[in-house]
Order: sequence, then C-alpha cells, then structure tokens
Amino acid sequence: MIFTIQNLGFAIGGFLLEGWLAFAARCVCALVLLALGAVARALLRKKIFPKLLAHSWHFEATGILLRSFALPAERMVWLTGIYFALASLPWAIAPVPKFLLVVYQMAMTLCICKGLYHASDVATLLLKSCGEEIRSNKTLLSLLDTTYKVLVVILGVATIAQESGFPIGSIVAGAGLIGLTISLAAQETASNIFSGIIILIDKPFAVGDWILVGDVEGEVIDINFRSIKIRSLDKTVSVITNSKVCSSTIVNCAMRSTRPYKFTLGVTYNTSRAKLEQLMADLTAMLEASPSVEKGSALVRLTSFGDSSINLLVSAYLLTNQAGTFLQMQNDLNLNVMDVMQKNNVDFAFPSTTVYLSK
Repeated sequence: MIFTIQNLGFAIGGFLLEGWLAFAARCVCALVLLALGAVARALLRKKIFPKLLAHSWHFEATGILLRSFALPAERMVWLTGIYFALASLPWAIAPVPKFLLVVYQMAMTLCICKGLYHASDVATLLLKSCGEEIRSNKTLLSLLDTTYKVLVVILGVATIAQESGFPIGSIVAGAGLIGLTISLAAQETASNIFSGIIILIDKPFAVGDWILVGDVEGEVIDINFRSIKIRSLDKTVSVITNSKVCSSTIVNCAMRSTRPYKFTLGVTYNTSRAKLEQLMADLTAMLEASPSVEKGSALVRLTSFGDSSINLLVSAYLLTNQAGTFLQMQNDLNLNVMDVMQKNNVDFAFPSTTVYLSK
C-alpha cells in the first residue's frame, strides 16, 4: 500500500465513530460543505446581487463596487466551500492542511484583486468635483484608470508573495533603492509627465487648436504625457516637451473669436488729397460690406509719409480663429483692395530713386 490514513475519528453529539466509518462520515461532511458552497454561490448569483444592483445607492462607488465584485464574490463563496470540504478530510501527509490554507488565501487574494481591478471607475470619481472639460478628458481618464489598475496589481502581487513566504520586506527595500536610482536618472522624464498632467487638467489648448509656444506656431496634432506635437503652415511637425511648454508663454489663437487683418498700404506721392480721401472712404466701405469683417472694426487712416510713399493704415478684425480660413479671407480682401485702388486710379508706391540732372 502506498499510504495509510491513521488516527481516524469523527464525533457528532454523543456518538463517536472511528476507522472507515469515521472516514466515510468525513467524506459525507465534505460533500455537504461543498453543496453549501454551491447553494450559497447560486443564491448570490440569482437572488442577492440582482437585488443589490437594482437598488439605488446614495454613493456612486457602492454601485461600482457591487458590479465589479459580483463574479468574484460568487467564486469566493464557492472556493470557501471547496476549502472547508478539503480541510475536513483526514490527510495522511501532514503539510497538506497548511498547503491548502495557503492556496485558499492566495485564491481569495486573487478574487479580491480582480474585483478591485474591475472597479477602476471608482478612480474617475476623483474628478467629480472638477469641470466638465476635465471630467470628459479621455487622456486624463485613461491615466487615472491605468494608475489605479497598476496599483491594484502591485498590491495583489505583494500580498500573494507575502502569503507564499517570500521576504517581501527585503524586496520592497531593494525596490526602493532601485526606484531612487531610476528617479534620479529620469528627473526630466518625471518633470515632463507632471507637466503633462498639469496641461491636461488646466487645458490651455486642445488638439486642433492653433497656438504659439515660444517661437513655434502651428496646429496642435497630439498631446501626450511627454510632449506635444505642432504642425506649422509648411507642414513640418515640431515636438516640444511638456516641461518647456509649461515654462513658456502660450498664445492660443483658437480662444479668440476674431483675427486681426492689418497692414500698411503705400500710395505714390502724386496722389491728390481728394483721391486719398475717396480711396480711404472706398476701402472703409469695402471692408464694412465684407461678410468676413466684424462690423465696426474697419479702420483706414493716413499714418505717415515715408521715403517713397504716403502710408495708409488698413485694419479690421476677421470673423474666424482658424488659420486656413483666415488666409482665405485675407486673400479675398487683398484682391478687393487692388480693385479699389484700380477704381480710384491710385498707384501702389514702391522704393524708387529720382535723379535730377542740372544743365
């Protein structure tokens, strides 16, 4: 015989069973415990959790935790029944009961960690008091979700390692030293990550906005936890680290409702006063009649006398904040200015030199 079971005994009330009768009684007891675990699992799945989930809870976290722990709780009850059933049996190998306890504790830890892992929506409740723009920020929500799940996994692994007998204290101490070394070597990366979080929370710009950061101007095409990407008019893409973005002055052109249309128009000195006044009046009327110009913002004034031209200031605000639309509006207005100049028989001035020859 490979092994034998000794010291069998089973007492219930005033009855004491020994030998194989006691072994049979323990087997029956194990089957009863196993059946109780199955019944409790069925009750949780069909009765208890459906009622709890249908109830309207005052705290949102309660509903999230109930949904995430519905399946793990069923498995915990079922595993508890299996553990007590196995523990009630007589084992010939002495370390088996202790081994069963360790396996049971590890299984319970896994179930709890799985429930917490799927309850990551609890992390988003931290943003409940923030504005709608922050609460709807997908990148920030993804960061919170990932951070929460990583912490749950680390906690679960550490707990299982502790239950398995690993020297978790020494491992944590060693990991602390390694983490300190890595943090010293990655200060710039950490600075960019924290700056990225600040950008996501403060939200000075969004993807699609036209911004100016330092000497870089263009459309924001990507925002991540290390850098932002800006595409300029010539289609080149500039990558700027988040720490540099936070330390620079940011001009967000998308936040303004209009864009300035402003330039100096030079006309020749042989233009009479009457022609100048008529030209300024026609330019003002053209700008005010344009649907691209904000009403009341058109301004045409004689500002100075240059070396080769009489200088007129032409200014208005165009009803757009998009760079591409602005360029098209500016193009149309510039062509209209040429038409007005031609209509009034006024010539554009350009740098020139007049030479007088004496007799």
